[in-house]
Amino acid sequence: MTADMSTIGKLFGRSPFGQIQQHMDQVSKCIDKMSEVVDAVKGGQFELVEDLTYEVSKLEHQADQIKDDIRERLLKRFFMPIDRGEVLEILSLQDSLADTAEDVCKVLTIRKLPFPDDIRAEFDKFLELNINACTICASIISQLDELIEAGFGGAEAERIRGLAKDAAFAEHQADVVQMSLLKKLYAHDTDFSIGEFHLWMRFTRTLGRLSNVSENLADRVLKTLSLK
Repeated sequence: MTADMSTIGKLFGRSPFGQIQQHMDQVSKCIDKMSEVVDAVKGGQFELVEDLTYEVSKLEHQADQIKDDIRERLLKRFFMPIDRGEVLEILSLQDSLADTAEDVCKVLTIRKLPFPDDIRAEFDKFLELNINACTICASIISQLDELIEAGFGGAEAERIRGLAKDAAFAEHQADVVQMSLLKKLYAHDTDFSIGEFHLWMRFTRTLGRLSNVSENLADRVLKTLSLK
């Protein structure tokens, strides 16, 4: 093995998709930390929001560094079992998840957000479904190695198809719950200031992007399967 190939092997391990998976792991860390920010807001611990948001931004920056490394150096040197453009689309969608997690947190630093008790059940379900969609995508990406080894077919491909359906269903459920949540929020429109109401709208819209992007990511992998 040449020195160059040895270096790449150390970076990617046994698979050229190792760093794609590393990037998704970093994205998941962003989402986990974002959840801590949301919990702080729900608990009225607004003094924690700025510091936790800064931690999310650091994690997102680290994800960007991995993304840039993949784009600028490593993909150019590998014979890829799937088209490089498809891999870069997958990477771009993963990047959007990290960006969205950071955006959610930044919205929550704008001002203190009131959290009426009667919206908590719908909100918790909405948050859970969005995070679950991301988790499903992380599982899909973690199985890329096995998918490639199976020649994009067999039981592994069926498993990925099943997970993609799960991601799409989570996104659908999130949309349904979001509508219920919005109705509750509009019922409180006279209790909120104009700024608080608009912030709630922006918060829910931004958070909802997590499940939307997750569905698109799962669908992108499915389309890659369909081309094999």
